[in-house]
Amino acid sequence: MERAFSYHLQRGIRSNAALGEHAMNKLLIASRILRVEGILLLVVAAIHLLAIPELRSLFVRLLSPGDFRFVWPPFLLNHAVVGILLVPLGLSTVYCASGIRSGERWSWRVGITNALTILSLPVVLVAVMKRHYFSALPFLIATILITVVGLSMIWPMLWVRSELK
Repeated sequence: MERAFSYHLQRGIRSNAALGEHAMNKLLIASRILRVEGILLLVVAAIHLLAIPELRSLFVRLLSPGDFRFVWPPFLLNHAVVGILLVPLGLSTVYCASGIRSGERWSWRVGITNALTILSLPVVLVAVMKRHYFSALPFLIATILITVVGLSMIWPMLWVRSELK
């Protein structure tokens, strides 16, 4: 018991007497979920950025030169911006996971903000995109995945809210 108590103190987690074993387990589980979600966001960012050359080749093959000159610049801007903005979102999610594990309130604020941001994406897509876009399998899969990620980020945040300092 002394060894476990010492380990948690070194990790910045409040003592068993102050927090309770159940609460510490909740914080640990939530922090691991958030860490995985943050890493997944970084992977999606990399995919966005690495896919740009392939997407350009695809557009060149499928579009006339005039259509390509019209479509490619805003598409490239959108795709690059999303990829770049996913990097700080992923990093801050990974960073807040350690604060959740320690029971820090600031990390909950960062985590819930990130979770709500991700969860807002499918809502906006459904609101602004025409229904026929969802018949494209990659678009539908991306929408489903972003919904799952958003939900899997928000539930641990709600689950541990009362356990934080």
